[in-house]
Amino acid sequence: MSNYIVIFIEKRTNRIDYIIDFIFKDFFGIAYKIITDRNEFIECKSAKINLSHLVFDDEINFNIDDILLENDIKEVINYDDLNEFGKCFFWLSRYEEYIEKPHLFDKHNRFLGSSLDYSSPIVDLICLAIQQKIKAKYPDIIFKERHFEQINTHDVDYAWKYLYHSPKIKIGSLIKKLIKGDLKAFKQQVNVLLGKEKDPYDTFEYLEELAKRKQIKTIFFWLLGDYSTFDKNHSWKNKQQQKLIATLSKWATIGIHPSYNSNENLDLLTTEINRLEMISEVEIKKSRQHFIKLHFPQTYQQLLINGIEEDYTMGFANRIGFRAGTCTPFKWFDLSTNQQTLLTIYPFVAMDVSLKNYLQLSPMEAIKEVSRLKHEVKKVNGTFITLFHQSNLTENWSNWKKVYESIFD
Repeated sequence: MSNYIVIFIEKRTNRIDYIIDFIFKDFFGIAYKIITDRNEFIECKSAKINLSHLVFDDEINFNIDDILLENDIKEVINYDDLNEFGKCFFWLSRYEEYIEKPHLFDKHNRFLGSSLDYSSPIVDLICLAIQQKIKAKYPDIIFKERHFEQINTHDVDYAWKYLYHSPKIKIGSLIKKLIKGDLKAFKQQVNVLLGKEKDPYDTFEYLEELAKRKQIKTIFFWLLGDYSTFDKNHSWKNKQQQKLIATLSKWATIGIHPSYNSNENLDLLTTEINRLEMISEVEIKKSRQHFIKLHFPQTYQQLLINGIEEDYTMGFANRIGFRAGTCTPFKWFDLSTNQQTLLTIYPFVAMDVSLKNYLQLSPMEAIKEVSRLKHEVKKVNGTFITLFHQSNLTENWSNWKKVYESIFD
């Protein structure tokens, strides 16, 4: 028996092609052939499954959902009524984020999650269940062997707390500390500026040592927007920052961290990518939105226009878990155009700020949650991605080094 499978459908649509391609090519790693002729399917001697409203005796039958046959976006979808393939499409397309009510989005227009269960990679579990059904009937089919992978990602919102700012910012910061009577912080800043102490946000050597010792792939997403209410990074022209980016790029991958304001302004996004490409002297193909500011379909459409190939924003700010129901990288399907795109989505499962500030977990509680999530990813041999800020490992975050180090266990 050849190592491919025949799939019967009554009508081909972009949505059906997309979800079949994800499950069979990307997840299973097997070739497939789609046919729409009923008699041809019946006479076929190869391994085969039926994905339609019809039922064939002695065959593997999956009922097709209307969500895969339609071209528009319905205002209401009952997730519980969907079958296996329909549920996978619902998760991966982020259908719910197009139709949920405003109260499920925060003031930054970030999706807060619904009543769905985000605690496990449901899409991957569904795919494995489908695989078992096929394997039971066609034991000779060889499925791709999936391997667990880990990627540590970091958002650099501020490279340094005190160093390499303009004289105006340095002096203003010192004066504010004196006015507030915060002599401890005043002394710390003076010592850092005099070279007597290390800048508290400069944890890059620590991150490098851990990544190299554990041999874990590492990505830094760099914020290079203009100064604003939510974008308080160093100027992109800062020579020390440019040197730092060049140094880090020797052992880690560099991606763009599009500014808060760029989410609504395509020209700003283009400018920021151009800045990072000029500094790093490489094409920038990876991104993650500042503030996890992801709005469908505009955010991803703008990334595609700017040549971004991989995005790592798919996760929550206010909670942890599997926002797209998977820990397997997948192509984004644009529901507004009803087309699969070339943008690959890499979902993350937990962010340091979510654990500490939103969920208000202690370091030990956070370690348990991150460990649980890693276990969920390992069960399906997926890709375990976390988000930590290099600036959140010292001062009032000092105990959170334990949390960061736990992701290597």
